[in-house]
Amino acid sequence: MKRAQVRSVAAKKSRKKRSLTLLEKDYPGGKLLEFPGMKGRKLEKIELVTSGDYHCISLSFQHKKTLHLMIDPGFTLKAHFRDWSDGEGRSIKGWPPIVSAGLRLP
Repeated sequence: MKRAQVRSVAAKKSRKKRSLTLLEKDYPGGKLLEFPGMKGRKLEKIELVTSGDYHCISLSFQHKKTLHLMIDPGFTLKAHFRDWSDGEGRSIKGWPPIVSAGLRLP
């Protein structure tokens, strides 16, 4: 491989790693984290796993790629599907709250 090609491959790898670095933004009362590199990917499935000591939201994309969001025990998940095309966030669908396995009452 020629020297110029080697640099090109290394530069591409370097850009790829930087593009997956979390972006932190201000959010009233907390912070907002953006996961770069996800835009444009075709989402095929969303799964929520909650067991005694493992909780995860798994986003499955085309080409067998996944983003796993692992969550520490003790949470309640409230899911809402919203339309933001007009800037108002109109609710399309809401689901009942999901309580993690560690907090469920018998």
